[in-house]
Amino acid sequence: MAIVKKSLSKANFYINFKIVYKSVLETPLFSNMILRRITNPIYKKVNSKCSFITAVVFTIFIQVNFGQESALVFQKGIEKNVKGDQIHHYKLNLNQGELLQLDVLQKNVDIQVLAIFQKNDTIQQFDSPNGQNGLEIVELPISESGTYSFKIIPLIPKTNKDSIRTNFIKTINGSYQIQKFKILSRNEHNQLIEFREAQKDSVISWIRETSIPLKSVKAETGLEDFSHLKPILKDVQIVGLGETSHGTREIFQMKHRMLEFLVKEMGFTIFGIEASHVGCRPINDYVLYGKGNSRDALSAQGFWVWNTEEVIDMIEWMRDYNKTVTEDKKVQFVGFDTQMTALDTAYKNVSSFVNNIEERMRPRMGLDTIIDQLKDQQKRREILKDGLAIRTKLHQLMSYLVLNELRFVHTNSRSTYESVLSDLRKIIQGVESGDQKLEKELQYNIRDEYMAQTVLEVLQKKGQEAKMVLWAHNSHISKNIDSHVNGYKKPLGSVLKGYIGKKYYAIGFSTFKGSFQARNYSVENDKFDKVASFKIYPSEEGSLDWYFEKSKKDIFFINFNDKSHPNAVNNFLNNKHKTNNGGANWTFEYSYSPTRDIEPGKFFDGMIFIKETSSATLTPGGKKEIEKRLAQGK
Repeated sequence: MAIVKKSLSKANFYINFKIVYKSVLETPLFSNMILRRITNPIYKKVNSKCSFITAVVFTIFIQVNFGQESALVFQKGIEKNVKGDQIHHYKLNLNQGELLQLDVLQKNVDIQVLAIFQKNDTIQQFDSPNGQNGLEIVELPISESGTYSFKIIPLIPKTNKDSIRTNFIKTINGSYQIQKFKILSRNEHNQLIEFREAQKDSVISWIRETSIPLKSVKAETGLEDFSHLKPILKDVQIVGLGETSHGTREIFQMKHRMLEFLVKEMGFTIFGIEASHVGCRPINDYVLYGKGNSRDALSAQGFWVWNTEEVIDMIEWMRDYNKTVTEDKKVQFVGFDTQMTALDTAYKNVSSFVNNIEERMRPRMGLDTIIDQLKDQQKRREILKDGLAIRTKLHQLMSYLVLNELRFVHTNSRSTYESVLSDLRKIIQGVESGDQKLEKELQYNIRDEYMAQTVLEVLQKKGQEAKMVLWAHNSHISKNIDSHVNGYKKPLGSVLKGYIGKKYYAIGFSTFKGSFQARNYSVENDKFDKVASFKIYPSEEGSLDWYFEKSKKDIFFINFNDKSHPNAVNNFLNNKHKTNNGGANWTFEYSYSPTRDIEPGKFFDGMIFIKETSSATLTPGGKKEIEKRLAQGK
């Protein structure tokens, strides 16, 4: 900065300070409300002839510490590296009525785009829930002419604090590329609006004409309205039934009703749920043989989200149905998840088998110590930050058992030996699914791959003609190989599609408004609380759920695979739309409903829409599970 001479008059300084202040304020760094609030009072004091020295010191401070920062230029096809919490600044002069279209392809870094209008400091954030890879799509209608600044910055979770935040920032190392940069004139923007309105009308008409109204979500109310589904599903072996959250009453009920239809009318004999394969065995024993009771059996599977009155109703229906049919038509209940939940029976079975091996032949690997570590959630979380050592020992045990198959079958029995191998396989799959370092290294959805393998194993045992219904979240049911589940591609449905093709049919669910059940999570305190009911706000215009609501049908099924579609419908099915998408947790700290972007035709073969939904109802056993988790600090 040029040195201010002593002979400089106060009047000249006031003019120079205005120029410096204006230039600094126009940099991206100072284009936000907080910094304006700091600088404006000082600027006003200078005008009111405050201390000359104070003004000089402030001006020097601004220039030395922040300076005049040059903005980058949006250029297509050029890859920009992003490391740590680095911020990339861009600036554009835009006119009222224009539309900015910007597509940013992110690679190995989750970025967000902030749009800042310097005149009144309004900020709009663009961040799609697509993890570290994929497009961030920006469309910004310009309501007022002026200079706009844009920041492309890495997304750092709010829950990351102190050293966790610092370490997370150190791991950020990726890049992005501008794939589309276009400014539409006022006329072009208006033409685009007219075109899109016509497209919307065409899509809404197609939904109204094509969708099949369903009379109720409740089972045992007749199946006549499902008759149109018979030709659609006649050659299907696995039907995947999704859900918008892990706690929606009407969706749970509709899945029960779909199960009734598929069992009674389509010959399905296996029901599978996104829960522990080992932990669901007591439920299967109950629905097939009447062992125990439904409530204790449901609690044994370990997932509180399924411990609801709606699932109890379905289990009791399965038990009643199985009493009335021959053995070959009875419906099994199996879990196909591979998380480290409800594996106690497997631990006991494997440990007992290994400890009964003749001592001189027994593998010396400290199996009981390993099992004790895996049972303790705190210890398990720690060792699975890098599970290589424990995975190696479990793989060695599996190899030993397989290599000595004949001896173990001879000294025990074929069924005992195979049950031990099956349980050990589930333990290993759980460890690998939870191994944080392994998943990062592979960049692969281990859990969903193993869930698919479990489903196919169950079908293989039952026979080639067996048919199976799956109950899981929309994210897992998706047939789109490029869709993400917990940050990784290849969900369960896409793996099944790869194995059996058109014999897998994915049915997603959609809702327009209502509520859902989830555990409350405090982002500020990074702590889980009790289960609560969260509001689903009416879906915004242009979202998938909004389109479905425009059909004026409260409940319907729609098939996406039917014939060839008009261009407007093809665009609708193959382009991204927001849809309600909750999980097992949400927070009252957010004033909006959880959503994600999906391409409906790429994700699902068909969908069921339920206009208004409500929260599922926990059983007493489900409430006890939550109390137990709270007591353990989980």
